[in-house]
Amino acid sequence: MKLWQKAAAVCAAVLAAVVAVCSAAMLLYARHTILDMTRRQVQTKQRDLMTSFSEMARYYLLDGDSDEVRQSLVNYCFSRFADETAVLTRGGETVSSALSIDPAKYADAGKGTDLYEGVVRDRQVMIAAESVRIQAEEYEVYTVQDVTDIHRSLMLMALIFAGVSLGGIGAGAGAVILLMRRGARPLAALSDAARRIAGGEYAIRAAVDTRDEIGALAADFNTMAAAVQTRVEELSETAERQRLFIGGVTHEFKTPLTALLLHTRLLRQVNMTEAERDRSLARIEQQCRWLERMIQALLKLITLRREDVDARPIPAGELLERVAQATEDMLAQRGAALRTDSDGGTLAVDPELMQSLLMNLVDNAAKAYDPQAADKTVWLTARGNVLQVRDAGRGIPPQAQERIFEPFYMVDKSRSKKNGGSGLGLALVRRIADAHGARLEVDSAPGRGTTVRVILALQKNYN
Repeated sequence: MKLWQKAAAVCAAVLAAVVAVCSAAMLLYARHTILDMTRRQVQTKQRDLMTSFSEMARYYLLDGDSDEVRQSLVNYCFSRFADETAVLTRGGETVSSALSIDPAKYADAGKGTDLYEGVVRDRQVMIAAESVRIQAEEYEVYTVQDVTDIHRSLMLMALIFAGVSLGGIGAGAGAVILLMRRGARPLAALSDAARRIAGGEYAIRAAVDTRDEIGALAADFNTMAAAVQTRVEELSETAERQRLFIGGVTHEFKTPLTALLLHTRLLRQVNMTEAERDRSLARIEQQCRWLERMIQALLKLITLRREDVDARPIPAGELLERVAQATEDMLAQRGAALRTDSDGGTLAVDPELMQSLLMNLVDNAAKAYDPQAADKTVWLTARGNVLQVRDAGRGIPPQAQERIFEPFYMVDKSRSKKNGGSGLGLALVRRIADAHGARLEVDSAPGRGTTVRVILALQKNYN
């Protein structure tokens, strides 16, 4: 049984019990009130009859009256006040009665004022009985009241109460069921959303728009679902990046290893001239150096953490001069030139790591020029907390700008291979920037060159 069905059943049972108890209490109160009123009326009627009859009989009867005169006067006095419900007896013999029953069988006049209630010949009656002494004779006076119609009215009232109660219980139970069912719909929506999210539909949200506790629960549920979706997307993205990273590493290692194996076999198995052997050895050395650079870059990517950064003050001009000296040979091989400019400030960075970052940016800027370009100038500047590398090369397409810092991603893989690129330089740039708490900005367009800004955290004034 569902929760709303259980709640509806309990509420309906409580409602039925309350209505039944209230109806029974009202019915019993009404019955008691009506019957008690009728009893008082019968007893009042009996007392009035007794008082009037006894006073009149004592007034008219004399001690010397004969039995016939006394009997006649008693009948006369009784008839003056009695109606068809009154009975007068003497010593068990009926003196005056309009009824076909003997009330003495049911009520005992000797007990004083007695009231009998019961069924006599299929009729509900009340019989009041009382004895009175007139001169030397003992008389019994009875008032017999037929209350069958009253009991029928009470029975009809009970039936009406039962019908009204059943109708009220039915209407109330229906309203309770409707309210419970409508109230359970948001919970069903939450359950359905949870089931679909568990099945992998992480974008599903509970469409519940109420201003009660269930609405608040739905809002919290949707917040939780959004957090789960974000976390799942992050994990999926991380897993995809790891897959691409491993694939990239495997692919990048395969090419130089293949070349190394090939030249090693040639050296061992083929008779070569001195010049050919030198070329093979040079090729092996080149591939080994390339592998060394890539391994070092990979180690930095994997192991570099913010706490590993040894930040200390260094003049911006000195840092730019270090970069210029370290990239001089590389730029000369490509026919490029580096122009540096500093505002003379001081930077709080790890000099070695920041030098590596700027060298990678300068290297990529030099590679951005076409080989036949007449001017291959790279500009490196430092202004306040912003380090900037700019070129006037080919530029980067907009759709590629968000991915250039991913490991092994290359905008033009064929040209990057020819230039000796591994696809790890810009990934290392992002890693070093993140370790410094810095932000990277890229401003580029095809044919207009590229500008990369490294925006460091606000620098302390060391001047």
